[in-house]
Amino acid sequence: MKLMRYMDVKKYRDLLSTKTLFLPRYDNLGDMFEGSLGYVPAGKLIEQRTERLKRITQMPQQGNTIAREFLEAFEPLFYHKFLRNFTFVSCWHQSEKESALMWKMYAQKGVMIKSDLSSLKSSLGINANGYQRSNIFWQDHGIDNVNGYEISVEVNKVKYLPHGTEIEAVGSDRYFHKQAEYEDEKELRIVLQLELGPQQRANFPFEIDNSPLTHNEEEMHNLILRSWKSVERSHEKHSLVLNDILSEPGVRCRVDINSLIKEVIVNPFDSGDSDVSEIESLNREFGLAAKVKKSVIETRKSPTTFSIKISEGKTINFVL
Repeated sequence: MKLMRYMDVKKYRDLLSTKTLFLPRYDNLGDMFEGSLGYVPAGKLIEQRTERLKRITQMPQQGNTIAREFLEAFEPLFYHKFLRNFTFVSCWHQSEKESALMWKMYAQKGVMIKSDLSSLKSSLGINANGYQRSNIFWQDHGIDNVNGYEISVEVNKVKYLPHGTEIEAVGSDRYFHKQAEYEDEKELRIVLQLELGPQQRANFPFEIDNSPLTHNEEEMHNLILRSWKSVERSHEKHSLVLNDILSEPGVRCRVDINSLIKEVIVNPFDSGDSDVSEIESLNREFGLAAKVKKSVIETRKSPTTFSIKISEGKTINFVL
């Protein structure tokens, strides 16, 4: 399957000149439902974990054991909102042919670059051994300042699901789903995620209450409340440590542009021979060998006119 990315000329020049692919921060995508847990599953997950906790409290255990069970049960739900800040994404269109819709949405006065899955991965340095972390740096700082943090990169198709479909609360699946109304986008995504490494997690331990626990309902409530606050404090520290990330619009990943870009198509709605020449000139300037072509989508910049003679001295003119 071919991959296509539609963009304006400014972004295309940026890709060529920096030889990097920009991945905006996930929470900047503009869709509040992006990466959400969904309406139905969030409630069901909380209900399931609450029932699990109730069963645990019937056992004669120490308070710290139950507190840890609480953290294990609920921590992924609390952590979810923080992960959106540390997740970055690049979106591609999967198709064998051009899309007039995608042109109008993303590049009415721009270009479309063609690639494929194998070329996309190899150009980013993704292989069977993982990802080269030296390829990543911040949009503004321009340095690799993520030492000690775990970086994961996943490339996958987006699933388009009806409203209310259950989404697993943990794992990367939530970053590869959208509402069914977006299905025409036929999207494939690169998702890069930054997480605390073992050393950083050790620096932010959860504060577990070690006091013995009776089956008193009020005492149980207070223990859960203290555990909840512990999770929130840990995540606040996490956010403070990664404050530089929160001030960044996204990350950049170094790419081999000749491996990535197989062909460049000039938009069909506002282009001519001069636009093709402009893109060819950009390619030469930055060492890109890919061919530049006009879009196959036919457009008319002026109406078609014709006349029909119906009698001597009388003609009807038509404008289409």
